[in-house]
Amino acid sequence: MKITFIGHACFLCESEQGLRILLDPYKPFAFDGRISLTPFAERVDIVASTHNHLDHFYIDRRMGTPVIVKGSGTFLGVKFKGLRLPHGSETGKDAGFVTGLKFELDNISVFHPGDLGRVLTEDEMRSLGNVDILLVPVGGTFTIGPSEAVELISILKPKVAIPMHYYMEKVVDLRLRPLSDFLALVGTYEKLGSHTVVFTPQSLPQATKIVVLEPKNAF
Repeated sequence: MKITFIGHACFLCESEQGLRILLDPYKPFAFDGRISLTPFAERVDIVASTHNHLDHFYIDRRMGTPVIVKGSGTFLGVKFKGLRLPHGSETGKDAGFVTGLKFELDNISVFHPGDLGRVLTEDEMRSLGNVDILLVPVGGTFTIGPSEAVELISILKPKVAIPMHYYMEKVVDLRLRPLSDFLALVGTYEKLGSHTVVFTPQSLPQATKIVVLEPKNAF
């Protein structure tokens, strides 16, 4: 499976057979231009979204006519599991819910928790099951922050954790913390200098590895 970090919370996952799943695509220039990442303008087979906020769900006509996934079910042969989770809140007040999405591609499981507002409970972890690749928000304010992200990784024990949803030059005025705050806490990580990484079941590490990807559409 090939994973490409598009930017913010958006990833493209591609199977060996060429199936393309786009996760949490943002609307370019949403929130009065505070998200100025360039548009994602490629055809995909599935768009999977954790919730309807403009930085997590947007369909560009150039994506074609993808199947829309927002919860559990089997779509184009891919089984998705949706997990209802609290949305993060800057004030601590109720901010509604997201649907964390887990799916398997090329015998590798991926979990995208969206704007997760707290660490998973034991019941939620049991419901979720094992996760090979965790796409983890680390920027705080509307999601868990660096310390909670580290805690989530430690209890979920994915083979790989890829940070997302943090401050970058083309995502401004959302009061997100920088990636460096998270990396300072984890200590050991692999910064690939690329926006894409390829995994097979055999290439996944035995112990959890933090893998940092460059956001493709932030340049």
